[in-house]
Amino acid sequence: MDLALNDQRRAFSDAFVNLILTTAASAVELSARSPLAGLQQIEPGELKNLPCILVTSKEQQETEADYYRDIVGFPGEFLCAETLEAAQLLAVSGQGFLPVEGNSGADSPDGGLVRLPLVRGGEPITRNYCAFWKKDNSGYYVETFAEMLKQQYKTGG
Repeated sequence: MDLALNDQRRAFSDAFVNLILTTAASAVELSARSPLAGLQQIEPGELKNLPCILVTSKEQQETEADYYRDIVGFPGEFLCAETLEAAQLLAVSGQGFLPVEGNSGADSPDGGLVRLPLVRGGEPITRNYCAFWKKDNSGYYVETFAEMLKQQYKTGG
């Protein structure tokens, strides 16, 4: 593989070039009927009584749950759905909350879901999206392509 696109889940490796393409704010979507729906923002610990709904394949369920428990800090149980639509139905029905990226794009309360920014100590929780490639595989084409990707993320393309 010449170049990989992924979110940053661990500390950067010195063996790779790690180019941050964009940083996104984290949020959760939950039922508009939830007592938490009126909050302006939410900390992971405040969600301890609600299951976290993950959109993931059966093969990745444990890996995803570990990430959201150990890195993001969601303390409760996990439910898994294979599609975003199935996960949103679980959230609308009040069976849990759905971690999402960004502060916009949530359904209105009339649509059954509200989106709350996710914070830790009052500061937004963010996620980096990166291009990675091995330092010993660096060269004109890989670096040029990575810079083109970065420009696309800057312009929203």
